[in-house]
Amino acid sequence: MSDESSDVSVHQNLVVYVRYLEQAFGRLHARTSFLGLRQLEIANSDSIREQVVKLLVDKGLDVSKLAGIATDGASVMVGCREGVVQQMKALSPSLLSTHCIAHRLALSCGGAADQIPYLVKFQEILNSLYKYFHNSPKNTAKLESIQSILNASSLKMKEVFHTRWLSFEGSVEAVVRNYPSLLSVFLEEKSAKALSLHKPLSCYKFLYCAHFLSDVLNNCASSANSFKDLTLTFPLSILSNSTVSVLERLRDSKDGTVLSSFLQETPSSPSLDPSGLRTLEFKGHTIRDSSKQRDEAISACEKFVSGVIVNLRDRFVSKGDGQVMSAMCSLFDPSLIASSFSPSKETLAILVDFLQTCSFPNYQSLRSEVVGFHEFVRHSGSSTGLSTVKDLAQFGIRYSDLFPVVGFIGRRMLVLPVSTVDCGRGFSKQNLIKTDHRNSLKPESLSNLMMISIEGPTSDSFDFDQAFQVWTQMKARRILNVK
Repeated sequence: MSDESSDVSVHQNLVVYVRYLEQAFGRLHARTSFLGLRQLEIANSDSIREQVVKLLVDKGLDVSKLAGIATDGASVMVGCREGVVQQMKALSPSLLSTHCIAHRLALSCGGAADQIPYLVKFQEILNSLYKYFHNSPKNTAKLESIQSILNASSLKMKEVFHTRWLSFEGSVEAVVRNYPSLLSVFLEEKSAKALSLHKPLSCYKFLYCAHFLSDVLNNCASSANSFKDLTLTFPLSILSNSTVSVLERLRDSKDGTVLSSFLQETPSSPSLDPSGLRTLEFKGHTIRDSSKQRDEAISACEKFVSGVIVNLRDRFVSKGDGQVMSAMCSLFDPSLIASSFSPSKETLAILVDFLQTCSFPNYQSLRSEVVGFHEFVRHSGSSTGLSTVKDLAQFGIRYSDLFPVVGFIGRRMLVLPVSTVDCGRGFSKQNLIKTDHRNSLKPESLSNLMMISIEGPTSDSFDFDQAFQVWTQMKARRILNVK
């Protein structure tokens, strides 16, 4: 797993994690570890491939034995001719490539939102809210004071990043839960900035979109979290199809939990107040309302969901390496054991072709071996405890002496990365270590400190006295001779 990002000194860095199988209690478990950080002079495919290969070789790893690679899907990584993935496949022909699931979902949502002008403005409003409180302790204190008086929930405002669109869920949730307190702050402050934020928030269009998006983004975030252990446990097409089905229901039925609660608290149509204006009361505040606002809000949300669905179907299409990964999942599908069915001919043909690229001997025996493996599971009495794809793959690995082809595919499937989420955590650790006050930290030192922080023991177990003794013996230090 690899990803690129810049640090506080505006240097482009490459973070690499490695995923491998480790035996514990008689079973093989996939483990992900930080491999290292390398600075990129030029962030092109040749430079990235060179640094990845050098890092693997320096750690004593055989590049030809790589099973999979997960990236963020950038063109420099997955370009069909000179991308990093294609260059790595030249070194390891059986390498399977995955576009990070979280990135795919985020890009699907972000791309759909960019096509709708109001949702672009909606993001700008949320970022303005974040800056209003983040940059002012006074404003934050006032918000917390009002929340305490109203006995309302307190949730920090969060920044929206276009490249991490699923983080948008936290921003929207904060607005929905803090909404009465936010309006109270802006009305009490009465500054130009506060009033400029109160106006776009105190309208039906904003409220409807916020509650609708809360339901949609919560579902998308849940889909991304389904692979939080980074293990391929079911075909990605199932994730895509189930997500699409839920989004279609939210779009057509408008029955999301958050939106339904909002619609129950508001009138079904605009009405005139005593002043002759179309308003409604929501959580103690007067909200501007009109038929036009309602139509525009519904239209924007429906177009957004339709765009997300189109993007999901485009980005989660099963082809190339995705077909191989889906075929692996089908091979270890527990429902086939229960129903006495075998994987389809197409699935077996895909796996046979894959085994050929792996130069695996006796790959032609796959068909008969799969039938024998499924019958063995049924008659061994163990099938009741094998409820997931991962369980069945573990079972196949355990009996790889009897079913070598099945065991080989099981090991490959368990080690395949499906997300680069650990790389994101690595960059968070990088930013905690390399700060404004340590902006001259060399790449090698930064990588070593990250290794200690991520993979090393806790500070409680560190022998500071021994470290001090080693430090004093490295050279004559003037500070030790002060009298």
